[in-house]
Amino acid sequence: MVCLTATAGCGLLGDEDSDESGKPQAGGSAVFLLPGEPRGLDPFSASYANVADGNRMSALYDVLVWTEPATGTVHPKLAESLTSDAQLTNWTLTLRPGVRFSDGSVLDAAAVKATWDAHRDPTVNSLVGGVLRDVKLIQVSALQLRIELPSANANFDHMIARNLAFVAPAKLVATPEGRAALKRAPIGAGPFKLAAWEPGKDLRMVRNETYWQKGLPHLDEVVFRVDRNIAAAPGSIAEGKADITVTTDPTVLGDARDKDLTVDATLLNGGLMIAFNLRKPPFDNVDARRAIALALSGEELNRRFYKGLGVPARGIFNASSRLANVNLAAMENKPNQAAELFAKLTSNGKKPFNFHYLVPDSPKSREIAEYIRVTLAKYPGVNMIVDVVDIPSLITRTSSKRDFEATVFQLWADDVEPAMHQFLVTGGVNNITGYSNPTVDQALGEGRLSPDPKVRRDAYTRVQTSLNRDMPFWVYMEASAAAVHSRHLAGVEPFNDGLVHFDQLTRSSGN
Repeated sequence: MVCLTATAGCGLLGDEDSDESGKPQAGGSAVFLLPGEPRGLDPFSASYANVADGNRMSALYDVLVWTEPATGTVHPKLAESLTSDAQLTNWTLTLRPGVRFSDGSVLDAAAVKATWDAHRDPTVNSLVGGVLRDVKLIQVSALQLRIELPSANANFDHMIARNLAFVAPAKLVATPEGRAALKRAPIGAGPFKLAAWEPGKDLRMVRNETYWQKGLPHLDEVVFRVDRNIAAAPGSIAEGKADITVTTDPTVLGDARDKDLTVDATLLNGGLMIAFNLRKPPFDNVDARRAIALALSGEELNRRFYKGLGVPARGIFNASSRLANVNLAAMENKPNQAAELFAKLTSNGKKPFNFHYLVPDSPKSREIAEYIRVTLAKYPGVNMIVDVVDIPSLITRTSSKRDFEATVFQLWADDVEPAMHQFLVTGGVNNITGYSNPTVDQALGEGRLSPDPKVRRDAYTRVQTSLNRDMPFWVYMEASAAAVHSRHLAGVEPFNDGLVHFDQLTRSSGN
């Protein structure tokens, strides 16, 4: 049986974060830099990634449960407990009494069920609704929801933490009109509520006076500011123009350390990759995918664009992960083999090999894409066209419409469940590549049935072996996420893939 219960030891049930005097500071504001505009502020259209909408959502909605990256432990927050039966098929979510949304309505089991039912309504087009496929939701009492899974899953709590933690009022999520309203006028149970939104610039949130934790949040205001040049964030923070950002860029982390900023880093599985769409030419051909990987080098990309500060990937698992088999490295940087494959694909340069590469509108992404384009153009007949779009459009084209041939993609996963499972399994909600391999599906299924790291590592070794052969994507940089912030901002405790508990943020004394 898996059991999560709320305890004061989690450090999130009162005024436990403090400055050097031992007393949290009440009041003040914080400016949080992010590289793109929100895709939406409702639980259904928002991207929960740390550098996208995840932190905005955390501030507005708080979370039912959350994952501690260092240990993989799932802790309750808005929930009082989350337990499973011995068969791991029936889970019970029990909510805290007395929690209300910012409009005064009660956060109860009916609200959770209504939000989750909306996620799996195909007309809603939720980015995460697929995780509830064939799941039965039964309201046991006002504060208790039973979750009946179609098959055993020892790690379903991770799925709730990453995909289902944000809840909105039942009266809003139950109708198309209510869901549409939430996109621009969100109603959550989080420590902050929306005050003003100037698209493309600032999204201002103010203290939620009815927040369920008495005395919290500490801050009066949080401002989310759009700055596409995230490389400049450490300078802005050092100059006092901003207070915090989250990043996956090793050079930003290096610059932050040079400027004596605080860097709260989290090592994750996944990484920065080129993802191929296996549903359409040219990448329905494994030789095309292999040729791209063989033509490129993670070491070279790290040297050119990350000042050698990143860690070139050996696969989809972080080398330090207890689930990784570091002897299994994906192939890359073999230009002669790449030339042979491209010659085969292009009939020795006579047949064009054209494809579009989708990237977000940021300086670093554009620079790397241009380098890849030039590198591949050295092979006769190969022509890569770079498509630059804003972050919401990229998410829509990759995660919703699957409208791409190849794209830069980032996966941040503290555990295989749920993000990596959903990315790799046939028909997975985040399987943007369209990859399907029965051996991988079976191994993923075995891995989710056990909490034993050795059993899981054996299963995921089979996954890595298949990925190296099939190459549905090429990971070139290990995943890392970090909150970079001024030393005047305390209480920063990253969770999941790098979200922040906004109720804990506080200004240090004298600032």
